[in-house]
Amino acid sequence: MGVVENATDERRLLYVGTYTPDSEPPGEGEGIHCVRFDPETGEFTDGGVAAKATGPSFLALKEDPPTLYAVNERTQGTVTAFRIDGRSQLTELTQVPTGGGSPCHVATTGSELAVTNYANGVATVYELSEDGTIGRPTESTHTGSGPVTDRQDGPHAHSVTAPDRHHLLVADLGTDELRVLRAGEQIGTVTLPAGTGPRHMAVWGKYVYVAGELDSRVHVVRWDETAGTGEHLGSVHATGEEAAGKNFPAEILFHKGYVYMSNRGTDAIATFALRDEGARLEHMANTPVGAWPRHFTVVRGHREEPDHLVAAAQNGDFLMSLLIDPATGVPTDTGHRLKVPAPVCVLPVPLRRIRRAEAATP
Repeated sequence: MGVVENATDERRLLYVGTYTPDSEPPGEGEGIHCVRFDPETGEFTDGGVAAKATGPSFLALKEDPPTLYAVNERTQGTVTAFRIDGRSQLTELTQVPTGGGSPCHVATTGSELAVTNYANGVATVYELSEDGTIGRPTESTHTGSGPVTDRQDGPHAHSVTAPDRHHLLVADLGTDELRVLRAGEQIGTVTLPAGTGPRHMAVWGKYVYVAGELDSRVHVVRWDETAGTGEHLGSVHATGEEAAGKNFPAEILFHKGYVYMSNRGTDAIATFALRDEGARLEHMANTPVGAWPRHFTVVRGHREEPDHLVAAAQNGDFLMSLLIDPATGVPTDTGHRLKVPAPVCVLPVPLRRIRRAEAATP
């Protein structure tokens, strides 16, 4: 059951994806967990399991109608749609194949849903119906490999993002490329240095910031929307020093003039400042977090209050909150923790907008 809320409740709603005993890899999670977060104090309230699911390792949101999408990370991959009600409960709508194995990322892009399959590199783009159900798929395959033979034996699509209204970029860890899709079809690639292992991306203006999982660096790509092409400008160390083979970047995001990236191995979130109007990054700080921080998100504060980062410590089995210093951009530990088994993804959900969408539904 979801967390019951009232009209004056200012806490934020978070859904947490986990690894489960029947997912690949397995974990001790039970599905999609529901959490409430206090943006003033950084405290958590456990709302229990919102929906039982197999390996919901990445989550995405469609606000109208309120719909949550979760990949099911296993050998025969699927993606599941859930309806969200105003009390934060989840009801399964539909589940469809993803066209490959080990689907590890899902994103909503307007009227489409995009899923990446790590095992065979297939990126699948689905039409979304007006009611949020998943419609017709278009699959994009790829070939290639990279120099890190135990990780780059073939294409491994790891995430997808939209740099503009017309294109999608697929980060292919196996081929050291960003694959460019338009209308679900691949029209080109952006080549990154050999051994990069691109994992996740963050977009700001004409720049795409790429987490290099295998070379432990963050790369900067200048994106040309008109041409549908990108130019690699350079990179910096993910932790401020050389750590390839010992540190493995995961999530990356842009927020209020800074880029943040989680680092598994050093178990820290790195803060980068933008330089040269975004064309270059400068490493500012490493903030220690729990073991193997796979994913994190920003939770905005009330009015003029500072924002928080909420990080998922996959191997520590907990969420933790960090307060972002508005002057420096550097997050610091609040000391607040919430026990969640094998947390993999944290998705903030704007409940007020969901209520408005529900109220407008005939």
